[in-house]
Amino acid sequence: MPEQLSQEAGPEAWNVFRTLLQIESESNLIPGWASVAPEDLARWTGLGRDRVLATLDRLRRHGLIDLRDAAHVLSFRIRDPLPVPAAEPEIRERLARRVSAPPGMYLRYLTPLDGENRVQRVVHLYQCCFGVSFSPRIAEDLERIAIAYDMGTIVEVFEEAYRRGTKGLSWIKRRLAAGSEQT
Repeated sequence: MPEQLSQEAGPEAWNVFRTLLQIESESNLIPGWASVAPEDLARWTGLGRDRVLATLDRLRRHGLIDLRDAAHVLSFRIRDPLPVPAAEPEIRERLARRVSAPPGMYLRYLTPLDGENRVQRVVHLYQCCFGVSFSPRIAEDLERIAIAYDMGTIVEVFEEAYRRGTKGLSWIKRRLAAGSEQT
């Protein structure tokens, strides 16, 4: 993707896009809107503000990002699913050869969470928070969570856990149980 992006959107496009990916993934558990000051983006990429803004516009026109402009902050979202030059099975095959990725691993900008069943969606939220491997006991807990709680609440709690930097599923289970006792 870096070569294709540089050819189609200019030599600085990959640098800006990669920086946006880093900002967005640090800000959100699952793909969503993130914000950055154009001046910060210019400083982090080594480009001037005007070049950054022109590059962002090219990335938008190529269908890679959505933009919302505010007074001093730029809100952006990486398109989901991200239009990439390879099919999902090919990407999964490459990952399996390089890093022994499990076949059902969540691919952040490629795997749409909306089309999955509830259990698989909760598994992917877990993988986003804590990594791709987990025990059979955790799999059972994730299945119970998917059955017992509203999906919106589950996503909110996982996002809160991600922001807090929690280290395991126990905090999420306690938070979900406490929330259901209040209603």
